[in-house]
Amino acid sequence: MDIVERAKQITLQPAAAWPVIETEPHTPQSLFVPYLLILSAIPAVGSFIGMSIFGIGGFGVTIRVPIVNGLAMVITTYIMSLVMAFAMGWLVSTLAPTFGGKSDLVSGLKVVVFGTTPMMLAGVLNVVPALGILGLLAAIYSLYVIYLGLPVLMKNPKEKTVVYMVVLIIASIVAGVVLGIVSAMFTPSMHGMRMGAMGGPGGNATISTPMGDIKVDTAKAGATAPGTSDNAALTIKTPDGEVKLDLQKMEEMAKKLEAAASAAQQAKKE
Repeated sequence: MDIVERAKQITLQPAAAWPVIETEPHTPQSLFVPYLLILSAIPAVGSFIGMSIFGIGGFGVTIRVPIVNGLAMVITTYIMSLVMAFAMGWLVSTLAPTFGGKSDLVSGLKVVVFGTTPMMLAGVLNVVPALGILGLLAAIYSLYVIYLGLPVLMKNPKEKTVVYMVVLIIASIVAGVVLGIVSAMFTPSMHGMRMGAMGGPGGNATISTPMGDIKVDTAKAGATAPGTSDNAALTIKTPDGEVKLDLQKMEEMAKKLEAAASAAQQAKKE
């Protein structure tokens, strides 16, 4: 697979690229190495140059992130982007049957790895922090590319793609929170941050789509007291059924990742 040609095709001609990608034999390793490993480095390195080398400023004042902190940010961002890509690929695969699609991990990873290509390429704009708005536009365009790829790779009916996308976006936010907990211990500038509950009792959000309303029930999210056995859950209700995310299990997973990372750090010291 020619990395440059694939990145160009999926960015400029996504509708034509997805059927080709569907027929290609891949494994998780072949998707990550070298394609994702290279593209994920673009936004991470771009942010380091923009924040630590050039800095953010205006009116004669420039603020730079210390080099050490900047390097910690690059490493953390890079590793977490790879973990997030795999987590999202798994979510795409797991949620597919809910929307009439076929669950397949490799196809789910294809959607995420290739679908986010425009956003990763736009990471070069991080060199100039003031151009961040353009990076946001690239992220929105990546959502459109993924929208085109879902029915092709996951075999869901096209009319259910909008709802499928909305649920994926919500789930990705939750996954991002979990991974953010892990990344916080590696990034100095994040140590003082605290994350609040995702919602209070009875808290609900409704997202209207052409296929119907999607309701996010956060009543139980964050409502579980430490040491209790009740599960905290985020329920996403769609016209095609409910999707429940067990936040307690996700928290346990984050703690296991944190413990593994601490063990790895301790092993390096020894």
